[in-house]
Amino acid sequence: MLQVTEASESSREAGVTLVDRIHDAIADLAPAVAGGPDVWARGAGPHVLLGIQGEEAFARLTPLGGGLFGLSFRARDEGASWDPLLLIDELAAAVEHALVAVEAIVIQ
Repeated sequence: MLQVTEASESSREAGVTLVDRIHDAIADLAPAVAGGPDVWARGAGPHVLLGIQGEEAFARLTPLGGGLFGLSFRARDEGASWDPLLLIDELAAAVEHALVAVEAIVIQ
C-alpha cells in the first residue's frame, strides 16, 4: 500500500511527499486560483484530503499506482462519508478537476 508520505519514484530522491506534490499542483494553477478560496491539503492514511480554509474536506485523492490517482468527493447522503471514485487521472488533472468542482478555479 502506498503511504501519503511516500513520494513518486521520480521525486523520491528529492524527498518530496505526495502532499507536497499536491501543493505544487495547486501552485501550478495559481493564476486560476488567485482571488479564489485558500485550498489546503493534508494526509489521511493512504489518501490526501483537499479542503477550503475554515471548512471540512471536500475531496479525497487516492494514489492508485502507475502515476494514477482516484478522485472522490464528500458524500451528501447522510451516513456516507465519501462518494465512489468519480475520476481516475494523473495527479495534476485530478487536482484541477477537484478545484473546478468546488469553483476554487474557473476554466476559461
